[in-house]
Amino acid sequence: MCGLCIIMGVKRGGARVDAKVIAAASDRGFMRTAHLLELGVASKTIVRRTQPDGTWSRALPGLVFLKNRSLTPMERATAVAIYCGKDALISGRAGLALHGLGTSGSLEETFALIPEPQHRKSVSFAVVERTWRMPTAEIKSGLRVAPIVRCLCDAVRRMKNAEQCMALIASVVQRGAATVDAIMKELDAGSTRGTAMPRRVLRELAAGAHSVAEAQAQKLYARSGLPPMQHNVVVHDEQGKFLLIADNWLDDVALDWEIDSLEYHLSPAAHRATVARRERAHNAGLIVVTHLPSDIRDDPERVLSDLRARYEQAKRDRDRTSLSDRDRIRLITGRADIPRPCARRSRTQLQSVDARSCQE
Repeated sequence: MCGLCIIMGVKRGGARVDAKVIAAASDRGFMRTAHLLELGVASKTIVRRTQPDGTWSRALPGLVFLKNRSLTPMERATAVAIYCGKDALISGRAGLALHGLGTSGSLEETFALIPEPQHRKSVSFAVVERTWRMPTAEIKSGLRVAPIVRCLCDAVRRMKNAEQCMALIASVVQRGAATVDAIMKELDAGSTRGTAMPRRVLRELAAGAHSVAEAQAQKLYARSGLPPMQHNVVVHDEQGKFLLIADNWLDDVALDWEIDSLEYHLSPAAHRATVARRERAHNAGLIVVTHLPSDIRDDPERVLSDLRARYEQAKRDRDRTSLSDRDRIRLITGRADIPRPCARRSRTQLQSVDARSCQE
């Protein structure tokens, strides 16, 4: 009998509601309980069908899913949008996922914004926030979604782990979907609740840290006792030929410290480019020190020891340059100083030539 009801429809007393009518009236498989009642489905039928062994399931209060299984991230977002009403916007990690930026995060949370005068409780996986600052909706996969910067800020305000916060912000910035300035302006415009950690992360990113590993590396380097490094410096040789963009640059000894990210640098094409870049650096007399993110995390003292040793080695190598070498350099280049690369700041900083490292 149950199978017959699935095929032929749902009965209310002597009347039958065609299952096709119910499916056609649904919003991507979801129906409000009130709408089912309007179609003529009996309340006891709704209760029976949404039991654990039934053919439907309760998605959220007053909302039925016309299947009995776990919801996908997209279905959770749809359910929350229906539950919160026509003015709601999906935001946070779920909103970023709808923009094509990462996953929806926790399976237990889908974040939504509703206008301040409206009321809707957070329940189950639906996390609802009332706001006077409702942004302009963007339609993604048929759902109303907050802009990327708002989604990101709503997501990081709810995060507790600094590394995860850094990773999320860095991933969005690296893909060109938002800028550090735009994110900071959005945080400034909204509630201060939960913004202390994102602000700290943004300051680190603005200082030149473009990944979790690089941010950790800069914190570690501050303990080294070595001179301050410049970040993202474009390095040319004596003839002005491009050599590399140095991640972390010590100009007085022409040393570049690189953090090899497995995620961003170890594709076959990226690996070939890395080998070629380091060969150019070696041939030009630069010192390149490399570590993995796991080295920074798991063996920081060895990393500091490596950096101090290579720095001292570079200083000794420069101090040992003989007078005859200097004379030969003068004949070849017309310069009396020891040749070393000239560094030009990247476009994200300044375009001017650093006079300490490139004298015309």
